[in-house]
Amino acid sequence: MSEQVAARNPQELMEREMRVTFGPVPEAIENSFYNEEDIFVISDEEFLFTSLDHVRYHYRRGAGLTVQLPPAGLDSDYELFLWGTVFGAVAWLNGLVPLHASAVDVGGRIVAFTADSGGGKSTLAAGLAGLGLPHVCDDTLVVSVDPDGITALPDAKPLKLWDDALVLTNLEAARPVPSMPGKHYASASVKALLALPLTDLVFIEKGERIEIEPVTGAAKFGLLPEALYRGFVHVARGDRAVHEQFILRFCSKVRFWRLRRPFDPLRFGADLQSIKAMLLDDMKCK
Repeated sequence: MSEQVAARNPQELMEREMRVTFGPVPEAIENSFYNEEDIFVISDEEFLFTSLDHVRYHYRRGAGLTVQLPPAGLDSDYELFLWGTVFGAVAWLNGLVPLHASAVDVGGRIVAFTADSGGGKSTLAAGLAGLGLPHVCDDTLVVSVDPDGITALPDAKPLKLWDDALVLTNLEAARPVPSMPGKHYASASVKALLALPLTDLVFIEKGERIEIEPVTGAAKFGLLPEALYRGFVHVARGDRAVHEQFILRFCSKVRFWRLRRPFDPLRFGADLQSIKAMLLDDMKCK
């Protein structure tokens, strides 16, 4: 999977390929292997995507992104999908893997938190950044699969937090997310800058108290697909052998955990301190 980027710096590659030019995009692309009602069409080299508010995105490997805005112009929320679906697809086409996760740097190793939308991964990572653990990414984590391990890439995309999460994390809203009333873009308190090894993938669950439980053996293979961001892209390409190789390598190099925690705002500060202590003590529950 990493062969396409073996001779390049994956972090620099993603920064370059995510540069946006505004202008017209083509109506169609050739040789697509996936077509979702002409909303998302992708081939081995490029893709077209149209968002709910009719922003159109075109990407071709090596040529970067072109964004065509609707008549509403820059008032359209082109950033929302730019840093989600588009970001993930750019990663897939360049031999990288996007995870549905937010992550922090814990003393030179990356710990990623994954959950369904609304499962608290963004709030948790933002809160930990407020306690001094550099923030790596929000919602989508791109990783490079290397012979020696899995490398997590920091990125420049903003946080997206609901009003209550901003209060819990003591962050200020930079600007609203236009298509999601009550949600805002924000910046983390401290930001990671370097690509580092991903050592732990944590699945967040609701519980009565803070608990951490390792996931081992075959259970890891069942859980990993839940953490892939738009994993259907890789499946649709039909490169089953490459996909299986990635699954095996990831599960052998990264530790998996279930983190149960209360979703009680009154306990958030104390629970956050407990989770930070657990991370610093190499996943030992306090």
